[in-house]
Amino acid sequence: MSGGPSTDRATRLRLQKRLDLTRHAVELLRSKEEALRREATRLRGHARRTDEEWVERAGRAATWLLRARALGAGGGLTARPEPRIPATLELDWRGSMGVIYPGSVTCTAGAGPAPMGTAALGPATEAAAAALVAGARHAAATTALHRVEGELAVTGRRRRALERRLRPRLEAQLHRLDLALEERERDAALRTRLATRRPEARP
Repeated sequence: MSGGPSTDRATRLRLQKRLDLTRHAVELLRSKEEALRREATRLRGHARRTDEEWVERAGRAATWLLRARALGAGGGLTARPEPRIPATLELDWRGSMGVIYPGSVTCTAGAGPAPMGTAALGPATEAAAAALVAGARHAAATTALHRVEGELAVTGRRRRALERRLRPRLEAQLHRLDLALEERERDAALRTRLATRRPEARP
């Protein structure tokens, strides 16, 4: 219900301010979407390249392993019981547009005793280490892509909620209030005209 001209005008100011904030938020979210979309495109290409590298190196490692077995490595694939240096993985995390994801990755395959057996075991070990590094890079790339795509989807849902539901509702409320204010002003103007004409109508 209307609470009078001053109340309606104060309500209108609040509605207009909220509508302006909503429109501004929509533009900010749209800009964020565009930035995330560009980053997702870049990461998609990076993930594709790391996938190709991983598949190629894993295939090479499998080939060398088959060669070693064909040359009779079999049980010789078990190395002598000496201390090993474990593999390590370090991620450089980065942030963009409110999302944190892996940037560069540093992976070392570790070290161990020289494998006993055929001459193919050395290249097989090196190929397996290279495949491990490539796999780590691909895992980081796909994780980054999934996080950015997830943030892009969330941002899109927020923007559409504001743009398709909240903003139209506020605009409709503002329009109805403007109509009510215009009607009130017309009534007030009519009463003023009638009041000023009454003395003239007297004989």
